[in-house]
Amino acid sequence: MQSDDGAVQQTNDDASFSKWFAVQRGYWKDPYVKFFCHAKDRRQSPEISRGYYARVKGIELLLHQFIRISNQKCQVVNLGAGFDTTYWQLCEHSMSPQLFVEVDFGMVTAKKCQYIRMKKVLSEALQKGQDVLVSQTEVHASDYHLLAVDLRNVGELTQKLLATGLDISIPTFFLAECVLSYMDPNFTKEIIKWAGSTFSTAMFINYDPFLAHDRFGQNMQEHLKSRGCSLLGIEACPDLHSQKERYIQNGWQGAWSLDMNQVYMLLPREEVARIEKLDFLDEQILLTQLLQHYCLSCGYNDALKLGLDKVCLG
Repeated sequence: MQSDDGAVQQTNDDASFSKWFAVQRGYWKDPYVKFFCHAKDRRQSPEISRGYYARVKGIELLLHQFIRISNQKCQVVNLGAGFDTTYWQLCEHSMSPQLFVEVDFGMVTAKKCQYIRMKKVLSEALQKGQDVLVSQTEVHASDYHLLAVDLRNVGELTQKLLATGLDISIPTFFLAECVLSYMDPNFTKEIIKWAGSTFSTAMFINYDPFLAHDRFGQNMQEHLKSRGCSLLGIEACPDLHSQKERYIQNGWQGAWSLDMNQVYMLLPREEVARIEKLDFLDEQILLTQLLQHYCLSCGYNDALKLGLDKVCLG
């Protein structure tokens, strides 16, 4: 069963709402997410908010380590970026990389372009004293590019990425959140292999659902199918070992993988204790099951010997 592209893109709106709701509850700070979220007339369960907290903070910790270890002489490529606000947050904290590139379907990037035009705080951050080109579906600034590309067209993807001025010789951080699991495994393999063979100093961070065969995993898949979303890639990497091996088999120097319950346990305990007081959790088992069915995996190449094998959680 194929996924409906529109239904998959709708998951971006759901993610934006879930992040906005968690931010409003005080799980973490993000003054920009409100500009990309309009459906604010419902609530989210504590389990979902804590799950997003683990996802957002886990990736943030890894990205910040990467930026620091490269002294900001690096690049970030967010594949299937949706309405992610990381670029603006990094600017606010003076942690911007040399280049930040976001990629998504044209239908998604068109909405993001519209929001950037509408909100001065978003557009002004892009200017850096230079002109910014905002078309119907793309944005091009001195250190930021928003590209409208179907990730399944790997040839166009690589061509447009390199056309932004992406430098294959400097450290590059690739990020894919709930993207690869919706794609045919052959496309995913092609992307991971291209990144690993082209960038000699890089990290590829992937966040995705997995463990499809138990009852929780089957219910998760059935729910998504009812919305027109099929997890086409979930069978290709059904466990943590295969998540890690996918990088090694496609040319990456090293790799690791953790389920999100492990990630949650590795986050700073003082902050975890704080957010656990924000909402009452009826049953811990529901949160544990949710976290155990999502994972964070990483492949890395370290030709410049920056110590990327030390970029980790905990």
